[in-house]
Amino acid sequence: MDSFFYLVMFAGAVAGASTGLMGVYIIGMRLPFIGICISHSAMAGTIYSILLGVNPVWGPVFFSAACSMSLGAVRSGGRSRLDANVALAILFNLMLGLTFLGIGLMRGSRSEVLGLLWGSLLFVDRSSVVIITVFGLVFAAFALLFNKELKSLMFSRTIASATGVHESFVYCLFLGLCGVILAVNLPLVGGLLIFSLITCPAAAAYQICTGHRSVVIAATFFGMASAVIGFLVSYYLDLPTGACIVIVSAVIFAVSALYRTFRGKRD
Repeated sequence: MDSFFYLVMFAGAVAGASTGLMGVYIIGMRLPFIGICISHSAMAGTIYSILLGVNPVWGPVFFSAACSMSLGAVRSGGRSRLDANVALAILFNLMLGLTFLGIGLMRGSRSEVLGLLWGSLLFVDRSSVVIITVFGLVFAAFALLFNKELKSLMFSRTIASATGVHESFVYCLFLGLCGVILAVNLPLVGGLLIFSLITCPAAAAYQICTGHRSVVIAATFFGMASAVIGFLVSYYLDLPTGACIVIVSAVIFAVSALYRTFRGKRD
């Protein structure tokens, strides 16, 4: 095994861990659709960065972060009558349209851009690993520092605001970091598939764990395992990377759901 293989394994482990951790709060806030919405924002940002000659690494980061933070203006029970999930659906439709419009405007080969839809080992290099690691650590630090506020938001944004939590600031910052994490991990997993890596590990953790801390640890581990095992299957069988990762994550969820079912019957 060469150094490239270990580089991919490390990148996959960090990407899986960070998306698994992020999924705990996304599912807890009942906004699972945000993953696929922001991933399409990142794809659109990448495509238009290429069209405009902007750095294709930082373009999708700023684009997806801006789009995700704009959702913070939608408040359940606030002045806006628009539900958060409806806003996500509208933004998703816009990003989907912009993505395919950008693909249509491109001249020459579109293979690299189309590869973003499915993910590929070929997108991994040392600079991408550094970026993935840095933002993974930033999100972990954010989750640790704002643990109380995030748990309050998962219960109720209205109650969190009433108890003195700066919910708008924390919520917008959370959404912005979600956008960045998805943008930097998108080339590895793929824009159409990264949604599974957000939802399945966290959903599996909620199946078998009760306390918040145990859910966070389990979801982080399941996300890491999904990415690493998926990469191994992809590497040795020469299969699409993103597809292998999401299938593994779905299997982990299925096993967790079966475990919960059988444990419930015994109890």
